[in-house]
Amino acid sequence: MVVNQISSTVLQELRIMLEHMNVCALALEEISKQEQKAIHILDSERIMLLADRRVDAHQKLGQLEAECHALLKQQNIPSDMTLEMVIDMYGGAEAKDLQAIRRKLYNRVLSVDKDSQENRLRLLAAYSVTSTILQSLGLTQPKNTYNRSGVK
Repeated sequence: MVVNQISSTVLQELRIMLEHMNVCALALEEISKQEQKAIHILDSERIMLLADRRVDAHQKLGQLEAECHALLKQQNIPSDMTLEMVIDMYGGAEAKDLQAIRRKLYNRVLSVDKDSQENRLRLLAAYSVTSTILQSLGLTQPKNTYNRSGVK
């Protein structure tokens, strides 16, 4: 079946989903900023709390993405079409606004990914520094990756 147009109701549902996804991505941006601060001061309790919040926000974002795919599938839109293509082809008068929301979401998701990677590196560096300090003070034993017998 070929799709010629999408109803205004479906376009409104798509807009709402994109806006909710944008809210999730905005929450992830805020979580990343808070994680950076918590890592900087080595606040492990806060880091763990924020990690849980990040997981929840990612799950919600994934759920909304799945709902968006399901909505498009209900309209018999081929699954290999990008959202950009769908909006351009079927968005009609709403296309310009929907594309703006989609671009904002896309840029926000890229920013969140970049921030998450940077925070991961910060966390690894903080762990390394902390472990080295504790080892030099004799409070922990250095981890041996192997020994002569091959048994740990």
